[in-house]
Amino acid sequence: MSTDNTQPPVIDPDRLTINQLRGLNCAHCAARLYRARSIGTHHIGTGVHADDVELYACEPSCAVAVERQPHAWCHLCHDPIDAAMAVPIGNRPAPTGPGRLLYADAKCPVAYRIIPLAEHPADTDGTIRFRTADPFVPKSR
Repeated sequence: MSTDNTQPPVIDPDRLTINQLRGLNCAHCAARLYRARSIGTHHIGTGVHADDVELYACEPSCAVAVERQPHAWCHLCHDPIDAAMAVPIGNRPAPTGPGRLLYADAKCPVAYRIIPLAEHPADTDGTIRFRTADPFVPKSR
């Protein structure tokens, strides 16, 4: 008997990103799909929001051995992010207590012109701050 486990890992529908649900990224490793194979339909959601979505994986094989454990969800693009790439961008206020930190992926503060929380002025309340000038536009004379 063979002890090799060739069964694919179980897919948790709550941890799939938008691009994985749309079939743009692999459902296992979240890599961009250029050649894909269907891995069947999965039931996503509950109640009136339930839907059957066809998921895709890398072809011919997928790097499912590397599983990304997200530190948090990006507040801007809603993708899972690793602890090493998480950039705090602000606080979400709560009715009681200090609230919780909002994180962004490393690419999002540049793309959305967000100021990281460490660069906020000392007297601010931690709300998300946007840069007023485009950082890629040269300064006018």
